Amino acid sequence: MEHLRLTMTELRVANVRTQVALSAFTDFEITDPAEPGVITPGEHQEPALVEMLDEVIAWSRALKSLRGAIASAEPEAVRA
Repeated sequence: MEHLRLTMTELRVANVRTQVALSAFTDFEITDPAEPGVITPGEHQEPALVEMLDEVIAWSRALKSLRGAIASAEPEAVRA
């Protein structure tokens, strides 16, 4: 994982440090396979999950102006 993180950094991809391992069997409630499930992490995973989501939100806010600049510079045909 650390090697991939370094590679992505060299490619200038924003990444988060916090990792959360969720199990499809125990950490999600899926009552209907045609509908999205509900995430139900264990209590021991919640602090790391909150930290990871906080990092994603921080990156999202930091890169918002860059996304807007790129979108406005693209020709209309590319955005469609």
